Amino acid sequence: MTTSPEPPAGHASSVPADAASISVVVPTFNDVGRIGDALTSIVAQTLPPGEIVVADDGSQDATEQFVHDFAARQAGGVAIHYVRLPGHSGVVAARNAGIAAARGEWIAECDSDDVWALTKLERQLQFLRAWNGSRRIALLGTHGHNMNDAKKVVSPAVMGPTSEADYDSVRQTGGIFYVIHSSVLFARSDFDAVGGYSTDYGAADEFDFFCRMAGQGVVINLPEPLVYYRKRAGSMQLDSFWDKQQGAWRVAENQRRRVAGRDPIGPEEFAAQLASAPPWERFTRAKKVWGMYYYRVGATDMVNGRRLRGGWELLLASLLDGPRLRAGVRNMVRARLSRVARSQGASA
Repeated sequence: MTTSPEPPAGHASSVPADAASISVVVPTFNDVGRIGDALTSIVAQTLPPGEIVVADDGSQDATEQFVHDFAARQAGGVAIHYVRLPGHSGVVAARNAGIAAARGEWIAECDSDDVWALTKLERQLQFLRAWNGSRRIALLGTHGHNMNDAKKVVSPAVMGPTSEADYDSVRQTGGIFYVIHSSVLFARSDFDAVGGYSTDYGAADEFDFFCRMAGQGVVINLPEPLVYYRKRAGSMQLDSFWDKQQGAWRVAENQRRRVAGRDPIGPEEFAAQLASAPPWERFTRAKKVWGMYYYRVGATDMVNGRRLRGGWELLLASLLDGPRLRAGVRNMVRARLSRVARSQGASA
């Protein structure tokens, strides 16, 4: 990762001319049972995009036929283009191929197992048009909801900067920018300027991409739940967990190096640096990572009805990283109480 210059001050945010100038890229792999939910939520937007590009990373199920049938029957006025990658090249290749095939000047992304709220694009356009920050926005995400595989909301999905001051704080401290990937909206020109998605950080490609985009302008989240993020067994988040953790650590290390004016560290050198740490530090890090892993797989199993298995996994998580588990339980309780309160208010 190269050192990114500070974004120029005094620039108003560029804004899509209209929703028709937005291409939505949907990377997918063997997800025929869920991609219909994603596509339906996109074509049903209150301000529909100009097109959808489905980038299929070599699926072996009926994804291709499903997308063609959906385009013929249900797309309405939204053009749907299908791009098939040769072989199984990974989600980074799928994202880059989808954007290369897209025609819009602006790009939005939605993973094939996630779902948009119907006003998602409309609210993002309103936010961009109302922006009065000192620098333009380079990437706009949103908050969301976590849902299970049956599309039942289980907790809030809240992360990342929601103000220009938050953005500045992350830049100045060398932190990572967190955004729900299925919520992002950005200009193709900024994507091209940073060189697109990179495989250099493995499954942590999005963290690297968000940090590089932060050199083009403000990376910020609209603090409204406009995306439904699916928690399910077999998702890329869980399958690539270990690779993603090490990649994220190196993104964070190189962000700190950027702030200090130092050269970035490569994967082999970083792996050697991790291995050379004192035994107590390696133990503490491994304990925390195992705790995070069992918390995530346990919570995913619990919300999808595998309660016995999920309970054992959460017990392990509590032994390895109790604070993380307690914070997760508090968030779920608060979300449930909030839903109950809204329901009671609506029925009053």
